Amino acid sequence: MNSDPHQIAQLHAAAQEAMRRGNLKAAHAHCLAILKLDQTFADAWFLCGVIAAHNAQPAKALEILEKAIALAPDNPEYRAELGKRLLATHQPERALLEAEAALCLHPAQIPTLNTLGTVFSHAGEHEKALGCYERAADSLRQCSSGYAGLSAEWRADLYCHLAASLQFAGRFEESERAYEEAIALRPAFFKAHSALSTLRRQTVTSNHLKRLENLRNKVSSPRDQLHLGHAIAKEQEDLGLYEDAFRSLAWAKQRQAEARLYNAEADTRLFEGIRRLFTRERFEERAAGCDSREPIFIVGMPRTGTTLVEQILSSHSRVFAAGELQHFPLQVKRLTRSTAAGLLDLRTLEMSMQLAMSQLGSAYVESTRPRTGHTPHFIDKLPLNFMFLGLIRLALPNAKIVCLRRDPMDTCLSNYRQVFAGNFQYYQYNLDLLDCGRYFIEFDRTMRHWHELMPGHIFEVHYDALVESPEPQARALLTHCGLPWEEQCLAFHQRKTSVATPSAVQVRQGIYTSSLNRWRRYGDAMLPLYELLKSAGFYP
Repeated sequence: MNSDPHQIAQLHAAAQEAMRRGNLKAAHAHCLAILKLDQTFADAWFLCGVIAAHNAQPAKALEILEKAIALAPDNPEYRAELGKRLLATHQPERALLEAEAALCLHPAQIPTLNTLGTVFSHAGEHEKALGCYERAADSLRQCSSGYAGLSAEWRADLYCHLAASLQFAGRFEESERAYEEAIALRPAFFKAHSALSTLRRQTVTSNHLKRLENLRNKVSSPRDQLHLGHAIAKEQEDLGLYEDAFRSLAWAKQRQAEARLYNAEADTRLFEGIRRLFTRERFEERAAGCDSREPIFIVGMPRTGTTLVEQILSSHSRVFAAGELQHFPLQVKRLTRSTAAGLLDLRTLEMSMQLAMSQLGSAYVESTRPRTGHTPHFIDKLPLNFMFLGLIRLALPNAKIVCLRRDPMDTCLSNYRQVFAGNFQYYQYNLDLLDCGRYFIEFDRTMRHWHELMPGHIFEVHYDALVESPEPQARALLTHCGLPWEEQCLAFHQRKTSVATPSAVQVRQGIYTSSLNRWRRYGDAMLPLYELLKSAGFYP
């Protein structure tokens, strides 16, 4: 190979410019030309890896990025990008290791710090994510000209990431300022408006309603409408305008519901299939599972107090909150070699019955490392795990299981009022209030099924009872988990740890009762849901 440094430099500059313009085909051609001249030119490999990822070739992207890192192991940008791509292929433990390695290389480039913040945030290391975002934003603010070639949209995204991390950390005034910085760059940044509305209770003299209403004609996608409508509804609710708030929620969800075409019957079939699959006979003939006592699973419908219980438990000296982990369903998929698109499908669960349960349990615990293992117990707070409780019991018979319960009407309304992550398909029922009710009915039937199969192994916490009598309920919770009482468990709101859930604002307020019977404030709009739940036996 004849290496011509001048020619390679020209090709490299052309490849970088093509990447900036979004011309991946041209960039790829330039990189291939470089590699014909010099197979050891690391950045050509790196750019090819990024292009492969954009072209939906995740395995190829990982392979190429690892090649780039082998040639330039001290480049933090390469390791950060690899971490990002590992997350996309459901390998959070490896992603975290790459992000840690990149951080040790003291990255200074704003895009690299932003990427690292994303990796750390999705891997559950929210304090490290915040540190990366703060460094990136500080550098950005100090750029007197050119902003390092970063577009206004990109800068707005960075400030939005920073604001979310500040919100998780309980630094709400700083979070509000960062969201406003994002909105100043992108006035129609609907996701930022939606998040900003949740940071505090809006008042007659201090709210964003006029600005939000003026954005209605700027909506261009169902997701935009969802975020804007939720922001308007939240602020109207704060002002006591409940009828207006309900109409705003219905408008918010209208286009998204039409685009998603949620199928309640498909969910019903899934729930029924789970209940048929896990029978008393199957439990009686089960083989021994993994004997680990580390995991504590907190499950339930979203927005029913799972974060509150997590904060109470994780305030204990023997417990670490690992977050909403997808590790258990991912290990089921990995060990069954399932190629299904989502986290949960009946065929994969059927195949899981052939697994060695001790192997599944051990693989799950190991997959949570290195974040866990430094305390006797860790919490996995993925609400969706309630569908996996049969398998969890078989694979981890010593794990503790806690299920949250809340008034059915308040449960359904809280789900309806929430904007869930757009890429998480399992909460699409919340686009229609009656679908929330239908889903709750199936959830209740499934939990009753689990109680019949494993009596005494699932500890139910009733949200209403917890907020009205916190200490006796918390004591009973700790007793179930085999933990001695510690006073700090009721002072969780004074801790400085991050809370990365939609309840990040509420849990900083301690325990309060103002959300009980919230559904009654919405009046007649709630009657169809009430009649549905009454017909299912939840109300006399």
